[in-house]
Amino acid sequence: MKKTILIFILLISSLGCSKRDKEERQNYGDNNAPSVKTENVAPETSFDSTSINYESKVNELRSALSSDFIIYGHSYFVIASNLTESETDKIVSNTIDRAVECFYNDYFDTRPNEATTIFLFKNDETYRYWAKKLYDDDDLSRYGYYKPYDKTMLMNINTGTGTLVHEMTHALVRYDFPDIPSWFNEGLGSLYERCSLNNSQILGYVNWRLPALQDAIADKSYTSLERLTKTDYDTFYGTGSDVNYSQARYLCMYLQESGLLKKFYKHFRDAYGSDNTGKSQLEKITGKTINELDSDYVAWVKTLKYEN
Repeated sequence: MKKTILIFILLISSLGCSKRDKEERQNYGDNNAPSVKTENVAPETSFDSTSINYESKVNELRSALSSDFIIYGHSYFVIASNLTESETDKIVSNTIDRAVECFYNDYFDTRPNEATTIFLFKNDETYRYWAKKLYDDDDLSRYGYYKPYDKTMLMNINTGTGTLVHEMTHALVRYDFPDIPSWFNEGLGSLYERCSLNNSQILGYVNWRLPALQDAIADKSYTSLERLTKTDYDTFYGTGSDVNYSQARYLCMYLQESGLLKKFYKHFRDAYGSDNTGKSQLEKITGKTINELDSDYVAWVKTLKYEN
């Protein structure tokens, strides 16, 4: 299928706060939808996807889905969309291609050797119908979710593209930093629920997760960055996960605004064997003890404002 690059200022989008179990993670959304913004310039994408075999997955989906779906391999993904061809092309060009270009320019080195399926559903009705029919899933976010063990993303794209970029972060980082801890995985993913994708760079902006963190600071229920970095899988996604998400997201944004996030990602990934929490790398990158960093971080968070 020939891809036409149609770039527009893009889409009010959606996002997810997460609920996980041992078998898979599903992202659960919020009514405050952030933006993914792009400039009116085509991305110069370059995909090394020669080792990816799309054919078997494309054939499987053609047998399972109705005839109104567009199905094809593209980049590191198999796209299955019941939008129109032009609508599908816009999302692929403006969001998927741009996000891939940004991620591999800014962060990741190792590229996938297998395809992740991205379902783009045109509305809530078809999203829920096919989630149930294909995967027997019925406890769904209204926005979309990622099934890591199936290498599949199901998106109610009518709500926007913020969740799409969030989940693409998870789908791609697993190949570059397979041991990435939950706090950093979700911090990075949720940072890009509201972002810009321009000039091969991705930047996150303040979003709806801020009030939970500011409330925790105000009512003294906030706990330290050191505690955050030591959270395991169950603790991060357990009680208080909304604050954990917010704390991790805004730590990533703090590093971004300090010009240190890309450096931290690479140093943490490469030093994971000797520092599996990220604490030592945070101290090394920032030149501050974890307690000094925590104080500066909290003071910075208090200055932020979220406008709905």
